[in-house]
Amino acid sequence: MTTQESPTQGPGTVVVGVVADPVASPVQVARQLEQELPGLLSEQLADRQWRVEVHRERLPPSDMQRFEMMNVAADYKRQRGWDFAVCITDLPLVTDRQPVVADASSSRNVAVVSLPAFGAMALRRRVLGVVAQLIEDLRGETTPEEGSEEHRRSRVAALGGAFRRTTPDQDGIDLRILATRGRLRLLVGMVRDNQPWRLVSGLRGALVGAFAFSAFYLINATLWELAITMAVWQLVAVVFASITVMLTWLIVYHHLWERARNLPAREREQAVLFNASTVLTLAIGLACGYVGLYVLNLIAALIVFTPEVFSQYVGAEYGLGEYLLVALLATSAATVAGAIGSGFESEESVHEAAYSYRERARREAIRRSREAEENDERLDETMREG
Repeated sequence: MTTQESPTQGPGTVVVGVVADPVASPVQVARQLEQELPGLLSEQLADRQWRVEVHRERLPPSDMQRFEMMNVAADYKRQRGWDFAVCITDLPLVTDRQPVVADASSSRNVAVVSLPAFGAMALRRRVLGVVAQLIEDLRGETTPEEGSEEHRRSRVAALGGAFRRTTPDQDGIDLRILATRGRLRLLVGMVRDNQPWRLVSGLRGALVGAFAFSAFYLINATLWELAITMAVWQLVAVVFASITVMLTWLIVYHHLWERARNLPAREREQAVLFNASTVLTLAIGLACGYVGLYVLNLIAALIVFTPEVFSQYVGAEYGLGEYLLVALLATSAATVAGAIGSGFESEESVHEAAYSYRERARREAIRRSREAEENDERLDETMREG
């Protein structure tokens, strides 16, 4: 394949290759880059024509000491004649407890962009600005010295105060962009990548079980009386307690909690971060499911409850408020009972509903590594006994 003209020689079209993980967020971001990046680069670097090509590829796991993703980008850049190559991944990257937005190598004209560090707001616009900044820096013969006036002028407006450009003391990486709000932004980005709203459809067994129990609770006269006599703080406590019970059951029964004990400090911090994202993902997903179940129960109550029977337990002058309270308490009780239904879900389906592809791959790699270590220990014990 004929390679494209070098970006530093003569007029022509400069090709930026984007290698994206074949999952929701990276693919969506890559498509936007394909559509909007050429125009933005033409405004900032008007001496050339720009084109973006997108390729989907399952990117390998990587961290700050390994360069598998950059190697993949460099290989595709060479094979396809790209001038620059950018990997888009949902793998969280951290260095010195700071979330990494992007790493770039000017010697190879490749970069890796990590989506979780962008947080949850204006993701595509921010990625567009960061990638444009990376291409501008890579295209230059040298990267401006950190803190210099040229360094400040070269920063595109889209970066604003959300990100900070640095020059790391690390071989193979000439430019690094960090998230200024640190671990909170990274945590929010990880939850976004997990797409907690998918939990509603992923836990069909639990939802069916909760809905089935709702029918029983809705026609329970004792529940009617409790609902209209409980204080507001008691009802709020019941709602939170029901979601907490369901969340705890899912984590314990389906082994969603990652043990951080006896891990090295760096891996322990990572495990804590992933556990926090798991809790938030489940909490948001279960809250969405709770609201959906509540709406269904309210509709059922409005249709099924006969005025003659309902008034005997809640009072003759009942109104919409009483229906809302009864449906709320019935939903809370059914949510707790619905935890039983989640037991019929396979562990794989629960993990798929709760985690992004990258997080599932990471946990699977950890599981295999621990199994290999246990097998090695058993083998050593056998050899010593023999």
